[in-house]
Amino acid sequence: MQHHSVTSSRIASVGYDERTRTLEICFHDKSVYQYQGVPERIFSLFLTVVSKGRFYDGVVKGKYPEKKVA
Repeated sequence: MQHHSVTSSRIASVGYDERTRTLEICFHDKSVYQYQGVPERIFSLFLTVVSKGRFYDGVVKGKYPEKKVA
């Protein structure tokens, strides 16, 4: 999965797999989480919003099945 570096105090990069609709988020503390069933438009928005952390907290966290992978 290709990741895109982002400017954020908490999030280092974000990746997306269109086939499985999986959003993957790497945090600066080296933890990595995957979120299942995420629409591609959510990923696209993630890359454009100013506050990545606020977007994550309000739109992703707790809204999709989460799996810690690292």
